[in-house]
Amino acid sequence: MKNMTVEEKVGSPQAKRPGWSRALDILLRTGHIGVIGVLLGGATFQAPLPAVHCYAWLVVITGLGLVGTELHHSLRWPHEGRGLMAFSHMLPIVLLHLWPAFCVELLWIALVVGAIGSHMPRSLRHWSLVYGKVPKKQ
Repeated sequence: MKNMTVEEKVGSPQAKRPGWSRALDILLRTGHIGVIGVLLGGATFQAPLPAVHCYAWLVVITGLGLVGTELHHSLRWPHEGRGLMAFSHMLPIVLLHLWPAFCVELLWIALVVGAIGSHMPRSLRHWSLVYGKVPKKQ
């Protein structure tokens, strides 16, 4: 069996996502933004926890769905800038369970980090922690 480089093992990102994958990504992303908006609004206006609890779960479910679509597109995603930003985006949500008194602030931080990560230039989104550069498409 041929010795494969790490780059060959993780595969090259597809030039273009299949239509169904892109549609699913758009649907999940839209849902994710919508439910985080409801959750942030509920926290800001101090809605009772039972009123927004299902939205918190929907944020997690849609977020995990987005991670799944990104991994389906490229296994490089976790060590690229976009994956690292996504993990940074999740950190305030984890910290929310340790410091619930800072709920509104942590949700805002998650929102800001997510927005920055989604709008970074390609050179930063595809920069790889493993390769130290933007890997070439094969």
